[in-house]
Amino acid sequence: EKRSVGPSLGADSIKASLMALIGGFVLVIFFMVFYYRLAGVIANIALIANLFLLLAVMSLFGATLTLPGMAGIVLTVGMAVDANVIISERIRELIYEGKSMHKAIEDGYANAMSAIMDANITTLIASVVLYVYGTGAIKGFAITMSIGILASMLTAILGTHGIYTMLESKIIKTKNNKLWFGIKG
Repeated sequence: EKRSVGPSLGADSIKASLMALIGGFVLVIFFMVFYYRLAGVIANIALIANLFLLLAVMSLFGATLTLPGMAGIVLTVGMAVDANVIISERIRELIYEGKSMHKAIEDGYANAMSAIMDANITTLIASVVLYVYGTGAIKGFAITMSIGILASMLTAILGTHGIYTMLESKIIKTKNNKLWFGIKG
């Protein structure tokens, strides 16, 4: 059997992948705002910063965006949101326990750190192995994933924590946990 793939099929695949990336990204943004309210907005800011950082680093290396690279970006969006969900859930748990807002934010990040680090480090190890033993497109996926994971850790941990620290006095002043974290109480 002999098959050949023309440039129009490749262009269709890239267009479909781009639509999937945009559609998934938009759905994630809406879900985060709906479920976590302003904490979701903060998570979305980190997610957008993560994507810009990922694209900037890839551009710096002169990387071409391929289908495997786009798959790496989609997976990075999921990993970045996952880190923010873990952080938000830890903060919510501490608010439910009656901790002060400052304590809930600080302890929420401290409690989320091990889960986030474990998930990201194991995925980074898998990306390195894929890069070392993979060829061509697999290496592109591995590079995109590695950059995305590192950017995710930077934006989800340092970026959102900085935003919460900056807004902490407003969060405390409003005393509206539903507005800030999507919970009653």
